[in-house]
Amino acid sequence: MNTTGIKRGLALSAVTALVTSGAALLGPAATAAPGDLKLIGASEDGLAFDLDEHDPDDITVTLTDSLGPVDIDDAQDLEYYWTVTPFDGSPATVRVPATGTDVQTVDTLGEFVVPLPTQESGTYVLTAGLGAGPVTGPEAAMSTVLTVKAGEAQVVLDDSPLQAPAGKDTPVAGSLELEDGTGLAGRVVDLELTRGTAGNDPVADAGFLEDPPSGTLVTSRAVTTDADGGFAVTLSDPAEDGQGTELGGSVLAATGTTPDVGDADADVTVDLDLVSETLPAGATMAIGDLGASTPGLPLSSQLLVTAPDDTFDADGTQPGVQGDGDTDRDPVVGQVYALDIDKGFFTTGSEELPSVPGDPAGNLESLGTSLSGLTDANGEVPFATGIERDPGFDDDGLVTATVTATAGDRTREAEADWDTAFALNGGEVKIVLSPASEQDAAVNPALEGNRAYYDVFTLDQFGNPVAEQSVPIDYSGDTDNFDYSEDFVTSDFDRKGDLWLVSFQPGAIKLTGTWDAPTYLYDDAAGNASPGSSSLVTGSATAAFYELDFTRSRFAIESSAPGVVAVGSAVTQTVRVLDQRGNPVRGYTVDFFRAGPDAAGSGEPRAKRVTNAQGRAFYTFVGGAVGRARITAQVSDGLRLRTLSDVVTFGAPVNARLAGASNGRAADVLTVRAGKAASGARVTFYRVVKGKRVAVATRKLDATGTVRITAKDRNRGRATAYVAEVRASGKSVADTSNTKRVR
Repeated sequence: MNTTGIKRGLALSAVTALVTSGAALLGPAATAAPGDLKLIGASEDGLAFDLDEHDPDDITVTLTDSLGPVDIDDAQDLEYYWTVTPFDGSPATVRVPATGTDVQTVDTLGEFVVPLPTQESGTYVLTAGLGAGPVTGPEAAMSTVLTVKAGEAQVVLDDSPLQAPAGKDTPVAGSLELEDGTGLAGRVVDLELTRGTAGNDPVADAGFLEDPPSGTLVTSRAVTTDADGGFAVTLSDPAEDGQGTELGGSVLAATGTTPDVGDADADVTVDLDLVSETLPAGATMAIGDLGASTPGLPLSSQLLVTAPDDTFDADGTQPGVQGDGDTDRDPVVGQVYALDIDKGFFTTGSEELPSVPGDPAGNLESLGTSLSGLTDANGEVPFATGIERDPGFDDDGLVTATVTATAGDRTREAEADWDTAFALNGGEVKIVLSPASEQDAAVNPALEGNRAYYDVFTLDQFGNPVAEQSVPIDYSGDTDNFDYSEDFVTSDFDRKGDLWLVSFQPGAIKLTGTWDAPTYLYDDAAGNASPGSSSLVTGSATAAFYELDFTRSRFAIESSAPGVVAVGSAVTQTVRVLDQRGNPVRGYTVDFFRAGPDAAGSGEPRAKRVTNAQGRAFYTFVGGAVGRARITAQVSDGLRLRTLSDVVTFGAPVNARLAGASNGRAADVLTVRAGKAASGARVTFYRVVKGKRVAVATRKLDATGTVRITAKDRNRGRATAYVAEVRASGKSVADTSNTKRVR
């Protein structure tokens, strides 16, 4: 506390803990009953304060009873220590003193002065007790009596910089707080307004409203912080015809001297602009043509906001719309705007610094994808755009970026066109496998004798494709027995295969492409650049080929109709061959032989096929009689042979019919008839309950293809649904009967 008085009172005391004693107080002042004595800690600066506000005697501990302070006339000592926790957490909580206690031997009417131990920002906890004196007296055990926060206060305004609408009232709010955000209550804060002289208002006339309002605007106000350290004033700009803007002002908020506390010595200054938030009547927005360029170079333009001629007051001595002596549209000065771009970024138009001489240029400074601010004295907002890598270039080398300007409730758009055709710098040659849809078979590695297709791309320094570039191709590695389609490629954008190569032996072949690429290089560390001689840029890929291992390949045959097949049905047998890597094998000869079911097979194959790109070969036949057909397939690569076999069973068609009579509560009697061809086949009867089948019984069909069961009636005479499944036998196929409902 920066005062010299010693006036104190319990009204300023901050009580954080109470300590009671059961001992009686000896002497004339000992009028309180046992248990009424208390130690009370107090801070004249409150529970939170700036270190500049603090004086050594501002913190006290007083012994009191129910009647007030108890004078012990220096007969006993106050023993105490502090626990300090810095706001920044470093160091951790410390004790002062580290061990034991400090002692205050002097009291004034029971009040002891306790100095703050350090000048560090943090939370201070005071623990104190009253020790025994030379004669018996009251004792108080050690306990917490006060907690305060102290530090370096700062003035914080809610908005910085301040933007307020011209011609309106706007609150200006802030707070006085310590480093941890604790507000300082009851402090005086002085606010000073410096009016802005820019803009298009001929007279800077904004000011603070007085409290209570007097009708006069002032440039200085003193306010007192509330319980949370907050404060607020109202900034008013008189409304007028031809409302202009006031730009370039500022607000200074600084602590003043608070009675009985002092000055925290904190201040902040923020810029203030009284701006146009909504467009004036008849105002228009226009964006100049951005044009076209290549990635790495900027495209510049400007947003222009104007209003009809004589919109704004131009004469401060005669309020009102005075005109400006010409017929041109008036610039809207201080208009709030926002600019957004959907591709690329806004830039200063300058290179990132420092630049390295000889390195590729085109590293534009990025300002992000959004800009906001105020129009200048000409109603303009100059801006520039740039772009680097964008996936939109991949299909045709072209990207159109859209710049959107927003002011008030209106928007305008403009387009920037980017083209990679005239790249600043070549980045790399990229040789990649074509998509699987363009390949004849599996690649990477490919089976010897199979072609592998590749695409060749030339990329600029940002990774965008550049088309129509000449790229010679060189082949190296295991090239004793191989072939290829091209040794010269013109780059494009598609993925349809620019070249193929094939090796007729296992091994690896490296493809290397070379591009005589353009350059645009830094001349110095200041970002200056110029075109240079071309530079050779290369890229490569490696095509691997392997040898097929017949013995480790996998051969399989399967039928399109598992189980028993009805006589007269067509059945397809499929042979599939996969090599040791799981890739289909194309070009193997497959001979299909069949014996049965309608006639004995001969020694000649019924069909001769060749495996396709999926490694498959097919044979389809129709079984004309009941019985089994054995199919044998012989797969050959011309030197070796693998034999496969399968069996298909053909049976007579079956038409299962389920019948049953309703007989009330008696047992349900059900009969299945499937014909003599199905004699001996097993039948399972099902009860259908809520759409699900529940097995009731399983029986065999007799010689006539008939079987009957009796099932307990579980529905007390109500209808029950049944269905029967006739299983396949060696001479008949399976069938499911109709659904029958009986009571």
